[in-house]
Amino acid sequence: MDEFRTTKQLRRDALVQDALLFSLAFTIGALLYFAGRGVHALVADSTSDFWTISLSDDLLLSGLIAGELFLIWNNGLRQGIRGHSIGKHRMGLKVVDVGDDAPTGPWRGLLRGLVMAALVDLSVAAIPIGLPTALRRLTPESWHFGGAAYLALLVILIPLLLPTGRGFADWVTRTKVVRAEGADAVTASSRRRALVALDVAGVAGVLGVALLYIFFFSPFLLQFPRVF
Repeated sequence: MDEFRTTKQLRRDALVQDALLFSLAFTIGALLYFAGRGVHALVADSTSDFWTISLSDDLLLSGLIAGELFLIWNNGLRQGIRGHSIGKHRMGLKVVDVGDDAPTGPWRGLLRGLVMAALVDLSVAAIPIGLPTALRRLTPESWHFGGAAYLALLVILIPLLLPTGRGFADWVTRTKVVRAEGADAVTASSRRRALVALDVAGVAGVLGVALLYIFFFSPFLLQFPRVF
């Protein structure tokens, strides 16, 4: 039962729930790009150029941008106004000001969302296979962050691994996570069932995009340099 679990444990579960919905947003962004590129190829009569490696990169980038926009809304604006993201609402948690225990409002919520989106984008850049990210694509190469990507990954992971009740975004926006109270403290069971279906769709979509990405690069995966 949730009442016997710590706030930190519930917060980890809420993060998983939000990550599943991030996957759904990622899937929608990738599908919209795929459909748009397909229509453009048909109109321009260039279907022979449709299946290219650049398609896989842009699919990932489009999905990541859509996921980050969702994160800015869900963990930013919504959380600032209502006091919880969708995942935290499912687990009965709220994000409040450290002083008056009230929701932070839209502007501080937006700041929190932007911080989280930047950390996620940088963390993806830390994966050592050159995945496309918004910061990599939208900034000159000389501005790329290098070691900052690994620092961002640590900033995300440390609060999950160490016995601390506040993450980096909490320190930036002067917030804390507490248990919610009242009639609307937890998502209604009818909405939970709908969210489970969305979670499944999101995971399936991410796996599909990942397989497509591997398919495009499969000719290069087993290519090793000659020794002699």
